[in-house]
This record gives sequence, C-alpha cells and structure tokens, in this order.
Amino acid sequence: MRKLQLEYGAEIGRAIVNFRGPIVFCVISRYHGGAFVVFSKALNPAMTVLAIEGSFASVLGGAPAAAVVFSGEVAARTAADPRVREAEGRVTAATGAERATRTAELDELRASVRAEKLGEVAAEFDRVHSIQRAVEVGSVDAVIRAAELRPRVIEAIEARLS
Repeated sequence: MRKLQLEYGAEIGRAIVNFRGPIVFCVISRYHGGAFVVFSKALNPAMTVLAIEGSFASVLGGAPAAAVVFSGEVAARTAADPRVREAEGRVTAATGAERATRTAELDELRASVRAEKLGEVAAEFDRVHSIQRAVEVGSVDAVIRAAELRPRVIEAIEARLS
C-alpha cells in the first residue's frame, strides 16, 4: 500500500498465475506474509520452490503472531507467572504509599514477564511453522544447501521445459 507494494504484489501474483514457462522461486532467508501468498504453488503448480537451509517460511512470523494472534495466550501466561502472582499478592497486602510503590513494581514486572512470554510464544510458533513444515504441506519443494542452488535451479528449469 505504501509506495504501491499492494499494487505491485497483485501484478506479481497475476504474472505468476498467467506465466506458462518454468518458474523457480528460491527462499534465501524469510518467506513470510505477502511473499508466501504471491509465490504460492497454488497460483501456479508448475512453479518450483526451493529454500536455502536456515530459511524460514510462514504466512506470519513468530514475533507478530505472538503479539497479535496469540496475545491472549501471552496475557494468560503472564498472569499465571508465579513472579506476577506473588507481586499481585504484595500489592493486595500493602496500604498507602507502600501500595503505590508495590503497584509500580508490579507494572514493571508485568512488562518484563510479558516480554519473556512473547519470546516464548514466538519461538514455539517458529518451531512449528518451519521451512520443513512448508515442505511437508507442499508450499516448498525442497530445502537445499547454498552450494546446490545453481545446479538445482538449472535442473528445475530443464525438468519443466521437457
């Protein structure tokens, strides 16, 4: 949308759908969001999708998934953390100025624990939504070593041409 990415993404998608020759798409780092959708084998089954070892693939990365999709899970884990529960108890037991101090400490602790929990949920998401899973569900044809890239691209093109 900014600087016409959405328009260009749609044009790329249209080109993928309409192209009648071999297409080889290679994931060299992260394969997320619009790229995961636009370079989908569902749009052109003749496309070969290769991924370099160590790359990632999912519609959404772990950090955004944890912050947006799983925000309720992050909040529940934060609230259930023993450190937060203990600090809440200290706030409940305090009165006057001490209560205000304890409340400020609790707020600071909650923010810290929430950051930890965000990291945990993001890591769990990324473990599940790996490049290997993309191979298992057919979004990626193969995970290859970087040294194999050129011969595998040539092989894929030649296979589609014959």
